[in-house]
Amino acid sequence: MAPTTTRQSTAARKRAAVKPTVDGADLEFEPIRIAANDEIEEERVPLFFIGDDEYTIPKKIAPGVALQYLREARTHGREVATAPLLERVLGEDAYLALEQSKALTEDQMEWIVDKVLELALGKREKPGGKAR
Repeated sequence: MAPTTTRQSTAARKRAAVKPTVDGADLEFEPIRIAANDEIEEERVPLFFIGDDEYTIPKKIAPGVALQYLREARTHGREVATAPLLERVLGEDAYLALEQSKALTEDQMEWIVDKVLELALGKREKPGGKAR
């Protein structure tokens, strides 16, 4: 009987020494900590002016914004997903100001949309290999 007890004890010791546990789960990695939203100070930069009114966007757009856009684009298409992305990045006041502007041109609107998409999603490659 002694050899059986010794083998079980050795096996139990090996299992216990394999990896430390976190909350009872064996993990092969160290979990990351993400700051709470209220711990993040958002720096904003100007994107456009209407008259003398300045409209800003976050200097660094959170990756969650891109994830929301990608989910909406997958479900409803890129064109439909763009409006909520713009409103989230620009803010409601800036979005409404653009919406109500009689002086906004197509080229200006395209530039704003492209800039927001670029900042939210990162630079995209155009067909032919040039970054957009």
